[in-house]
Amino acid sequence: MIYSLIHHLLQDAESINAYGLFSFVFFFAFFLGVLVWVFRLKKNYLNHMGDLPLDGGERAQNPHDQPEA
Repeated sequence: MIYSLIHHLLQDAESINAYGLFSFVFFFAFFLGVLVWVFRLKKNYLNHMGDLPLDGGERAQNPHDQPEA
């Protein structure tokens, strides 16, 4: 039953190749965008984020923080 439904839908789709091409172009553009974003990240930021799990759990001392009651 599901096979016949899918078969019927695929037969009626006149531009099924356009959907495949669109999805490939969309994925490729997204992938390139993520690569550009990653390579533009600052080295200091990446080192800071990489060191966070190794800090020991202390909070950073910020003079604007209110002491907890």
